[in-house]
Amino acid sequence: MALGTQVDASTIKAGPLFSTWKFHIPDFQRDYSWTATEEVDDFWSDLAKGIDEPPYFLGLVIITDEGEFKTVVDGQQRIVTLTLLANAIRKAADVRGKTLVSETMRSVFLYGVDYEKNERVARVDFASKRDRATLRAVLEDSPKPNDPNANILAAQTYLDRALQAYLVGGDESAGLAKWAHFLSTGITFAIFDHPDRNAAYRVFEVVNTRGKDLTPAELIKSFVIGTSKRKSETHREWEALEQRFRDASADSQLTQFIRNVVTLRHGYVEPRDLYDAISDLYKTSQGVQRLFNELHEELPLYLQLVAPPLDRSDETLRSFSILNALGLRTVRPIFLAVARTTNASEGFEQLFRIIVPRLVAGSFGTGSIERRFAEAARDIFADQAWEASIEDLQDLRPTRNQFMERLSSRAQNKGVLLVVRSAVVQHSPVPDIEGYVHQVRPRSAEDWPGFTDEEFDQVGGTIGNFVVSDVERRPRNSNSLDGALANLLPTSSSLELDAVRNARSWTAEEVFHANQEIAIRAAALWYD
Repeated sequence: MALGTQVDASTIKAGPLFSTWKFHIPDFQRDYSWTATEEVDDFWSDLAKGIDEPPYFLGLVIITDEGEFKTVVDGQQRIVTLTLLANAIRKAADVRGKTLVSETMRSVFLYGVDYEKNERVARVDFASKRDRATLRAVLEDSPKPNDPNANILAAQTYLDRALQAYLVGGDESAGLAKWAHFLSTGITFAIFDHPDRNAAYRVFEVVNTRGKDLTPAELIKSFVIGTSKRKSETHREWEALEQRFRDASADSQLTQFIRNVVTLRHGYVEPRDLYDAISDLYKTSQGVQRLFNELHEELPLYLQLVAPPLDRSDETLRSFSILNALGLRTVRPIFLAVARTTNASEGFEQLFRIIVPRLVAGSFGTGSIERRFAEAARDIFADQAWEASIEDLQDLRPTRNQFMERLSSRAQNKGVLLVVRSAVVQHSPVPDIEGYVHQVRPRSAEDWPGFTDEEFDQVGGTIGNFVVSDVERRPRNSNSLDGALANLLPTSSSLELDAVRNARSWTAEEVFHANQEIAIRAAALWYD
């Protein structure tokens, strides 16, 4: 990891840390998110225990040069919470007439001086207008803003009350002095200060402490906003992009999307190298705009790829649905590339002739295979033709005999089972994926003649022991042979094999023969 030459890594006490610098919390950081009942409570409890045995180490802070302020790459939550604690000490000192303590908190921890404007400025500044206005209100004892950050208000209230409870019942002046001295000289940070923004972020990726982890998407967000000459517009544009990925794994999905788009144009990028690749490939303000243009160009198709609509009459959407059923994210770029060619339907079919047999007989678990598909995706995207690139991938396909042997004798995951059974019953290598797969004879079977536990260990996980059903949840009372015949098999898809829909028994021998038949039919679909 090349970090440049001007590195300042050292330990520093909280007093000198705050009195030396002012801090900027950038756009890419989350709003202040520590809650009073959890993180702030832990923070106070830790300090209250450490006050009698200083120095107390409060972890690593990663900062980088950014004009007048130091941009906080890691340590936001601790820096802001320590500011709120200093403010609680200031308020307690004001009430008790301890002017020197109050002024020390103001000058060391809460405010610096803007000499050009001849005015006092908060030592912690936020790109977030809401957080900035809320902090200003608590520091100046002014009315809260219309849309405050409730976490900041709750944290300040908690620390005010915790300090008050500490002081009451003892020598309040001595207790207040003890906290002021501890804050200034008894708390220690490790500081990594680097003038190169990218180097600071790379250190953060390796070493993260008490705050919540940043995602690669947030690091990339910081880079593009910091590099752009139109920072406000770029920030709004990025937030609009984030809105398209809204569920619990939104940051992960956004990162995957960015990586797929970069792969289409530049070839394989390892996940750990994505930030470095973007900062190298899109290093100027014009480069950032080009990245946004590329993301916007691919976004509509990508959203259909990750969540195909219910209407899958279009073969592209049907192919996307198969890919989702297989759970195979690593080959998304090649599907995006093929979708833009003139004969995409045939291209998808040729891809599935490689992918499905490969999944049945082997796996996509190695980076070298993902790299092969990524490089092919780049070439297809550039040439607007898939034939040569997909032909180059044919060596990844197992032989017909390997495919048939493993499909008929080995357990497969439910995604593969759903796709293969759907293909067989629909007589199509690119089937319409509908329904769910259920194991007919389950492991925890009750009263199942002709299918012992030993036989289940041999063929219970194979494709012949599964059925494509119209219901998502396995019906109740279907764990016995009679229960499965009466309650599970009647839910079979209308396209299921007649032998399944009309079954009057279900033995290990019948599953064995079903495996052989399905393997023959499946091989004809993907090899003939």
